[in-house]
Amino acid sequence: MEDRIMSDEKLVSLEEKIAYLQNMIDDLNMVVFRQGEKIEQLNSKLKETNEKLLNNSDSSSNDSQINDDKPPHY
Repeated sequence: MEDRIMSDEKLVSLEEKIAYLQNMIDDLNMVVFRQGEKIEQLNSKLKETNEKLLNNSDSSSNDSQINDDKPPHY
């Protein structure tokens, strides 16, 4: 009888630990999911920023070419 009680206690203890670990895994999965979304947002913003910089540098080089075309006395 005592062995049965001991094994029931061990079983309950293991079930509690498994439930705790499952909850922790769910929480960590949500963190990873949110991080993935944030990374996608940051990548998108980085791409937009790079495109803006490239556009600005293109327009700057065009402006400098226009300025270079003027005679030196202007």
